[in-house]
Amino acid sequence: MKIFKSLLIKILFVLIILELSSVIWLYFIAPQDLKLEYSLFSYITPDNQRFIPHHYLDYALNPNYKRGKTYHNSFGYRGKEFPLKKPEGTFRIVVLGGSTVYTIAVDDNDKTFPVQLEKILKEKYGYKNVEVINAGVGGYNSWETLLNLEFKVLDIEPDLLIGYEGANDVHARFVAPEIYRGDNSGRRKQWSPPKIALLEYSTFFRILMRKSGLAGQAGIGEFVNADNSYGPVSVAEHNPMDLLKKNPPVYFRRNLNNMVAVAKANDIDIMFATWAYSDRYNDYATTDHYKKGYEENNDVVKEVATSNHIPLFDFASIMPKDKKYWADSRHVNELGAEKKAMLFAEFLHENNLVPND
Repeated sequence: MKIFKSLLIKILFVLIILELSSVIWLYFIAPQDLKLEYSLFSYITPDNQRFIPHHYLDYALNPNYKRGKTYHNSFGYRGKEFPLKKPEGTFRIVVLGGSTVYTIAVDDNDKTFPVQLEKILKEKYGYKNVEVINAGVGGYNSWETLLNLEFKVLDIEPDLLIGYEGANDVHARFVAPEIYRGDNSGRRKQWSPPKIALLEYSTFFRILMRKSGLAGQAGIGEFVNADNSYGPVSVAEHNPMDLLKKNPPVYFRRNLNNMVAVAKANDIDIMFATWAYSDRYNDYATTDHYKKGYEENNDVVKEVATSNHIPLFDFASIMPKDKKYWADSRHVNELGAEKKAMLFAEFLHENNLVPND
């Protein structure tokens, strides 16, 4: 019994030393990126939180966010400051979508897809008064993008909207058919912080678990995804091909049609582009059910553009899938952002969607 107590005391002593050492390292020595990676989300300061709750949108970009060369402006858009009232003579393009518009895998704001698009339109094609605004928000699907357009984007007086929706609307279809609804309640819930596991309160065990891949920093999905929605990995256990059949993209189609209606009602031009991905990676996005979902949703994009007589850019058919352009199967890297911008700029120019100065 004495040996057991002695051993227990030694173990507790070692754990206390490890905990204290971990606290000292994390909060006084570790670089900022590791602090953010290993801290509890509730300890992260507001200027390091990419997203904030929103009373209509569920969540939005935090205007105070800055990390490395990524920052948001005072209106909550990724990019430099711009006047809310559009300057006379400026042709303002706003790109709508999720993380692939936000360009999540590119840290430098100046290397994102929308910034590169503006640069190419100006320098290669001579549209000196064009302005491109990044209205992409990581995780947004067509429900949130529609609301984003209605409640935020209209205020910045766009002349042309580019809609680029993809993977997130496939996620929305992977729910039990009985909860697949037009309000997306099967996929979304109101913003609420996730529960913190008991071991996460220990700095030592939290670092150990996250470093080993057993846990990770809380992502936006943990705040806004409904508890009974299927994750990209777990959906494989629920006959995903059957879910796609039982949950057709009817709401995706309706949301896109409504975006067109809102644009036309406000005398704004709008175009859609099909969503591209790389099949050179071995992750959830390249599974057969996700690829089928992308294909079906891209068909909807084409149908909606055709039926509404608006420009359609079949970007998915021409964007190279080579890994050199991609950070993962869904998100482009810096080279891919430049390539993407070049292809979009070429389409805009060839179809006379940007007026000559």
